[in-house]
Amino acid sequence: MEKFTKVLDDQLLDYLDGKLDPSKLALLKTQLESSHALKARLDELRLVHRVLASSKLESPSTTFVNRVMVNLNKTSLSSSLSPKNGLLLLMGVTVATVMLLVLLGAGVFDQFKGSLSLPETLPAQKYLQESLPAIAVNGKLMINILVGLNLVLAFLVLDKTVFKPYFQRRAGAQL
Repeated sequence: MEKFTKVLDDQLLDYLDGKLDPSKLALLKTQLESSHALKARLDELRLVHRVLASSKLESPSTTFVNRVMVNLNKTSLSSSLSPKNGLLLLMGVTVATVMLLVLLGAGVFDQFKGSLSLPETLPAQKYLQESLPAIAVNGKLMINILVGLNLVLAFLVLDKTVFKPYFQRRAGAQL
């Protein structure tokens, strides 16, 4: 596939617009007769030219610039969580974390150790020559990881719904 330069593309577009002077027009026609790739490129540009010529360009309203200039200094609406929904989510995460900590402290997950093995009746066993390894599971470690993830989620929600709006209001009040 042949690469075309911007200058050649511009000449082809000028040709389609009828703006090419006669000396360049004659040279371009001889190039078109000798190059099939150039003809194909002209056909591509002709198709684009037709589509652009047939479509109607929209123009902005007369008050567009004034509306944009007036709204430049306005702050946009925050797309983050609303404080009410965020606090409800934070309470739910806190309740889940407390429940996990209570169960963990009671030792419910201390005895849950073992391995998970995939049953031999899986359809994958037909196609796999080797058996799948067993996965070692430590219940206490899994619950500790869940508690940690809940706490991270709680801090993120707290930051987005409480701290960020609070500090934005304080920064706005100092200006």
